[in-house]
Amino acid sequence: MPYVAAWSAETAHAPVVVRHRTGHGIGFADEGPFDRDADGVLWIRQPIARGSGRPLFPTIHALRQRRAVSRMLCQVCGADTLEQNPERQLFVLKDVGRPVEEGELTTAAPVCPPCAPIAVEHCPHLREHVAAWVERPLPWGVAGIPYDRHTLLPVPGDDLVKVAYGDPARHWLVATRQVLSLNGCTAVFKDTGYLLPSGVVVGPRRTLPREAVTT
Repeated sequence: MPYVAAWSAETAHAPVVVRHRTGHGIGFADEGPFDRDADGVLWIRQPIARGSGRPLFPTIHALRQRRAVSRMLCQVCGADTLEQNPERQLFVLKDVGRPVEEGELTTAAPVCPPCAPIAVEHCPHLREHVAAWVERPLPWGVAGIPYDRHTLLPVPGDDLVKVAYGDPARHWLVATRQVLSLNGCTAVFKDTGYLLPSGVVVGPRRTLPREAVTT
């Protein structure tokens, strides 16, 4: 079960949304000190009960995703990828018809090389994927559910909206993901670098014995 995935006992709460006392944004009617991050962004409430109930593979737990991308934890096992390689981390993203580009925005956490084949084998989202080593994964903003400034109701739509830190629009959003900007990217391909089972490529500057990455 991936570290960032949610369990059935971790159903997100939907508090009453009200206009913030400043008039510039939204808040929860019973807002507490832990509902916002250091940038003042309002976050969805979600219980922490990892391992309780049944796994919800398509669903990401908001707090664990935020912790994984801010601390560079493997999205599969939760290990600290900076301890394994402080210079750069492996990111495996859904294939959108091109390699990972400089400044790419993503809500994905890194993956440690031993977990890379597990991720692409068991995650339908990554059956078609691209990979890159990233030297500077930087906090960019948040993604979440935007709210209408007049009705204070969620804006219709199925996709999460990405908003940069510093953008006033973040005050009208209930965040569910933190967004990274991937910088210092070295895209890796199947004909270069170190090829793992299931087609995941590990860049040439990090060499591991095959037995270390196929378990």
